[in-house]
Amino acid sequence: MPLNPIFNKLLETDFDSMYSSLSIDQLREYYGKSWDDYKGDIIQVGTVTNRTVRTSKRDTPIRIYNPKTEGIHPVFIWIHGGGFILGSIEVYDSICRKITKNVNCIVISIDYGLAPEHKFPEPVEECYQVVKWVYENAKELNIQPDKIAVGGDSAGGTLTAVTAQLSRDRREFSIAYQVEVNTMFDLLGKTKPLSRVENAKGYRLTTEANDKYFVPNYLNDLSEANNPLASPLLAENFKNLPDACIITSEYDPLRDEGEHYAKNLSEAGVDVCLKRYDGIIHGFFNMQRTLKEARDALDLICEKLREVFSK
Repeated sequence: MPLNPIFNKLLETDFDSMYSSLSIDQLREYYGKSWDDYKGDIIQVGTVTNRTVRTSKRDTPIRIYNPKTEGIHPVFIWIHGGGFILGSIEVYDSICRKITKNVNCIVISIDYGLAPEHKFPEPVEECYQVVKWVYENAKELNIQPDKIAVGGDSAGGTLTAVTAQLSRDRREFSIAYQVEVNTMFDLLGKTKPLSRVENAKGYRLTTEANDKYFVPNYLNDLSEANNPLASPLLAENFKNLPDACIITSEYDPLRDEGEHYAKNLSEAGVDVCLKRYDGIIHGFFNMQRTLKEARDALDLICEKLREVFSK
């Protein structure tokens, strides 16, 4: 399908040049503001509370969105995107509010430590420990401990998939469902995804930016990309993982590894909802105001969460 022309103006920007010309702080400021014209409206939910969770890595800020209804609720834990280097809970605030309202669940957004200040595996352990904290404090948080779902966009999806694998292996808590949107499952493309060649340049996220900027800033050494805790697609075992909703985009360099991960899960007996959005680029999910596909993807995620939480 042809590229959706709504992206034409956005793609006039030479994003790759920014990585060499701007500092990390400048990039983070630009990234945060770049979504302002695309994000959806801020809707009212019951309460929004900022808290801090003490993990072994750092004091991790989280934001808790409670629905307007009283009582004990399921919880969806959200991990933001940004290539492990950019992004924050602020960027996804409107999305978290919509999920809270549409699913009638609690949403908790994790503001994990960004690279290069916090390199692999710090964000992995940090996100895992926050989910564990939610499980252990379910009573105080008015959460149903058997109905914890985790999801994320881009690098947040990577951390989601790894958290799900660790939850299965460590057996400290269970995850009921996982959601990954435009996710990097194979950090340096060891599985040779064709989409990294087909969509290498010209669609906002480029293969060069991934290989020469995002991944090297996240890892201590490129050899760590072979570790399943960094590249969850390289895991040896996909059995007994949570059911999943995996969303990919036609013009995303990461498209094929997302669909490969969905295939591995499905072949291992995991129920997977896989949806590819044709004509769409990486990062579309946060374009709720301007892109019907972004709204459709959010509706799909809410639908799947309602299904699993109703069981």
